[in-house]
Amino acid sequence: MASDLLVIIAWHAHFDHGAPLTSTWGSQLGETPMSTEDLDAAEPLRAVAYVRMSTDRQIYSTENQMEAIAAYAARKNIAIVRIYKDDGKSGLMLDRRPALKSLLGDVMLGKADFDCILVYDVSRWGRFQNSDESAHYEFICKEAGVRVEYCAEEFTNDGSLLSNVMKSLKRAMAAEYSRELSTKVFAAQCRLIAKGFRQGGAAGYGLRRLLLDQNGRPKACCSLASASTCNPIA
Repeated sequence: MASDLLVIIAWHAHFDHGAPLTSTWGSQLGETPMSTEDLDAAEPLRAVAYVRMSTDRQIYSTENQMEAIAAYAARKNIAIVRIYKDDGKSGLMLDRRPALKSLLGDVMLGKADFDCILVYDVSRWGRFQNSDESAHYEFICKEAGVRVEYCAEEFTNDGSLLSNVMKSLKRAMAAEYSRELSTKVFAAQCRLIAKGFRQGGAAGYGLRRLLLDQNGRPKACCSLASASTCNPIA
């Protein structure tokens, strides 16, 4: 009997009688839970979008990213208030990405007027060779109360075990892709140099670039002023 009384007293003391009891849905008992229409009418979350493309030739890359991010924001009732864009910037190092540095600076200095950061996928956040660096920058945002959401990934970045495992895997894959690409590009350049072709940059003084077709026949002669301006050879 004494043990039963102890349990009842402990259970009774667990609750604050000055506060109303709540149901598992977050609404007070006796009240109607929020409907889908109420959720749609709720004030949207404020967010910024971060987009990045690796080379200047990927002219549609950031547009495609923004299209997917905008669709995600519309589904989640999120208002995009600003876009941070790194055009033609490698994802290997933070130093060469002014937009991401500016974004992180706003977050760390308490200037963030938004609740979350929308990124297309994990690789757009960065292909850092140390995956912990990618996690570190996301952690900085999380500590400041700003979460990072990856709009095109199959998982939700909610801190769950599955989310953490998938993020770690994706970060490692992003870094490995960059390493493999670098090795392949270097091997291709070495092969072309061995065949007598010049790689990268403008032609030396007094020289011009000669564009060849796949059979090695002269196709066009490039201008001295601009390597991108070539005159066809008849």
